[in-house]
Amino acid sequence: MSYTSTSALKMALFGLLGFVMMNQQVASFSILPDTNGMRTLGISISPLQVISSSRHHGDDRRMNEFINLEPLLETEVRRKRLEKDDENKAQFVEFGDKLWDLRNKLDKLSHRLLAAITDGKEMTEERTREMLRRVERQDPELVYTLELMELEQAAQEGRLDDAAEHRRKALAARSCLPQFNLEGLWIGKYGSNGYEMVNVTYVGDTLIAYKVTGDKNVPRTQVTFQTNLHPLRYNMPDTQEHKALQPITLTEKAAVKWGTRQLPRYGGLGRVAEEGFRNDQWMDGQLIIIGDQYFSFAWIPIEQQIFFGRPSPELALKMLRDSGISGLRTARQTFEAPPSIEDDVDLQKEFATRCLEKTDEFHDEWDGDAFGCIWSSTTAEECVFE
Repeated sequence: MSYTSTSALKMALFGLLGFVMMNQQVASFSILPDTNGMRTLGISISPLQVISSSRHHGDDRRMNEFINLEPLLETEVRRKRLEKDDENKAQFVEFGDKLWDLRNKLDKLSHRLLAAITDGKEMTEERTREMLRRVERQDPELVYTLELMELEQAAQEGRLDDAAEHRRKALAARSCLPQFNLEGLWIGKYGSNGYEMVNVTYVGDTLIAYKVTGDKNVPRTQVTFQTNLHPLRYNMPDTQEHKALQPITLTEKAAVKWGTRQLPRYGGLGRVAEEGFRNDQWMDGQLIIIGDQYFSFAWIPIEQQIFFGRPSPELALKMLRDSGISGLRTARQTFEAPPSIEDDVDLQKEFATRCLEKTDEFHDEWDGDAFGCIWSSTTAEECVFE
């Protein structure tokens, strides 16, 4: 067996794709009517199906390649970046119930401060202000908003050093917000059009999702939805367009499943079109954050909601190949050892192409459900959002 079919092949492949999901749960959304004629949101949940020996005709050689892999060399730049990420995360409360509890505490302190001011209790007022400032510094979204405001003010007044410091603090808080950490490939089921892949990127604070694979209505390369996540957009005049949305409160059953009582959401725009991408238009939508592993987008007027999950490398390759857009040439050689980082770029591309070819060969021998890691069965347990 050539070197490209051993553990180095898998390491190179996952390094190229960078979106492996293992031992997680997946879900699908549906709009459900309730007894009051209102609509609630349902989620089907099932365990993520990871490729294993039982799904490979009893041959576990491929999965064994994940065992005892040699650690990848960590560059100084990467090490410093990871240390900085850990430092930023240590400053703030993590996403989930701890954050909602923190915000409840902020609300109580705000009421206590107002009462102290009203009653003229100066000592209580000062103590409460200090407690409020200390707690505020633990909320990444609040810190991001406040630092952006300070940044704008400093820039307007020409205080460039202060502006740079506020920018640094703002970016540190931003890096801990899940809505700003959704870059990369996601897969969701677009109704009767089936499963489609989108690539999420950012322009400033605007999240933009491009279709990697398309359909007869909105083809690939087109934007399927977008959301302006800049917190200061809500400082504009109080119109419906700029009004901040309240989080979705989960039922107790759903909260247990997802590990959080609330799901934040943000107003956006979803694209629709007739067949042939005719008469395309934008309509109101909502981005719903379930964490850094899952999110959904809802096209409000047509009551369509799509749940997005990270694809496995095998599924991503399958969809790219089936859509005919992989664009990879046939590799001209085999490798007894992977190229080094100092080797020519064309040689590295050749090696990556060979890795993808070997993975395609492996996938062709597999008869499992490729979409098992994205979509749940019809018998899965239902959880409902209020």
